[in-house]
Amino acid sequence: MVTSPEPSSGLTSVSEALSTREYLTAMWKRREFTIEVPLEQLRSTHQTTLLGNVWHLGNPLLFVAVYYLIFGVIFEVNRGVDHFLLWLTMGIFAFQLTSKTVMGGANSITSNTGMIRAIKFPRALLPISVVISQLLSFGIEMGVLGAMAILAGVGVSRRWLLLPFVLIVHTALNLGGAFIAARLNDTFKDVQQIIPFIFRLLMYLSGVMFPLERLLSSLGEKSWLVPLAELNPLARIIDLYRWVFLGASLTGGHIAVTTAIPFLVLWFGFRFFKAAEWRYGRA
Repeated sequence: MVTSPEPSSGLTSVSEALSTREYLTAMWKRREFTIEVPLEQLRSTHQTTLLGNVWHLGNPLLFVAVYYLIFGVIFEVNRGVDHFLLWLTMGIFAFQLTSKTVMGGANSITSNTGMIRAIKFPRALLPISVVISQLLSFGIEMGVLGAMAILAGVGVSRRWLLLPFVLIVHTALNLGGAFIAARLNDTFKDVQQIIPFIFRLLMYLSGVMFPLERLLSSLGEKSWLVPLAELNPLARIIDLYRWVFLGASLTGGHIAVTTAIPFLVLWFGFRFFKAAEWRYGRA
């Protein structure tokens, strides 16, 4: 049995001693936590503002309006992109889901130290509750995308039936990222300050505001940013959303890689997070 690094206490770390199967079983027994907490967060997030929960939708739409003005009207990157407003909205909504989830995951341990010290439960439930909370907000945004697609004349397609598959792949990436960020931020408190800057860079390497192919061609083959952009799993997931709603061209290999990478990130993130569970809440 693995013990905590405080042998003088005579206590062992129960969470560290659990096998993965036992740990997942313990999480399942406390699954109500991952639903009740996100629902309460969703209700209370904008409770003190004048418009209240309208901001769950108003906030991302304001982002869309600003980026459409800058990139669609001023820089005219919409040339050659059909239904640019819908194309742009998908990119912004999907990107913000990941950035908000990872940032929330980074704070999930450090902001709940009191509860961690008072209650014994699998700490992985905290990042998971963040993921579910953001997914609830994203569900509203998906409704907006569907309405925009119909109003833009794109219409409903059989590809929409694969939207749950895309959401599962996207959630796997987000949850894995939340696990990794949670442990890193618990160890190095400055991580939460760095993450927003990382996502600002990733935003340009994910094809959110303009087609990624244009960026790669302008960078040239020798730029170190090219392989980073090509391997960016978030860019590939955004392509999946655009395929579902706009019929963007995708290959079987693209879909296979896009599916595999998020689940590898989830597998690594969960193991990385669980390995340090005995430390959470001690600082």
